[in-house]
Amino acid sequence: MSGTSQLEIEGHIAKLSFYSPASNACDPNLLDSLVDAFKQLSSDKDIKVILFSSQGTGAFCAGASIKHLGALTDIRTATAFFNGFGRLILAMKSCEKIIITQVQGKSVGGGLGIIAASDYVLASPKAGLKLSELNIGIGPLVIAPALIRKMGVTAFTNLCLQPTQWQDANWGLQNGLFNQMVSEPENLRAQALEKAAAYKDYDTQALKEIKEVLWQGTTHWEKLLAENAAKTAALSIMPTAQAAFKKFNS
Repeated sequence: MSGTSQLEIEGHIAKLSFYSPASNACDPNLLDSLVDAFKQLSSDKDIKVILFSSQGTGAFCAGASIKHLGALTDIRTATAFFNGFGRLILAMKSCEKIIITQVQGKSVGGGLGIIAASDYVLASPKAGLKLSELNIGIGPLVIAPALIRKMGVTAFTNLCLQPTQWQDANWGLQNGLFNQMVSEPENLRAQALEKAAAYKDYDTQALKEIKEVLWQGTTHWEKLLAENAAKTAALSIMPTAQAAFKKFNS
């Protein structure tokens, strides 16, 4: 079963969410639907802010779908799959609206890339973080620029070179991946909605200009992320990665 996305419009707030049964992991169709949604919302003059979330009370996002990773057998298909994460980061970066993301639970791999591409992030104390790519024979190459932009090289290094180590939500807050911690998980949605409601009263052009400043120095990312997707794809079809995918899928 493919993941799905859902969009609701309430006044000037767009509520975009996604879901997949495998801990909200991302498959190609889900990534495509999110890219399309952000592009649509970017040009919608009635929308001032986007509230982005995953569904459920468990994991925020388990990264790339292991099922789809296990089905990668050729460089062309693999490149297209990993470039899906690059395209989503680019769509979030280019979206003219401020993206407020709420993170209720753990995130792995590509899920951290989604968080890093957000403009403002509220997190629950349950929002653990891990980059496990080395465990499956690849690297977090596509999401690396977004994470380094938010956290810096040192924090990114600590994540990607410790692929079995979970970092807690406080670590995410201290290292800049999260902007705000909500101490009571049951209040996360309410506080995210309150934040979104505040942004909808700000001047649209001012928010757009601020976002452009926040993303200065990233105009080369379309080429960079595509190159990193190709490198990741090459790793994904090698024996080490294929054996790891089969192990996780068994």
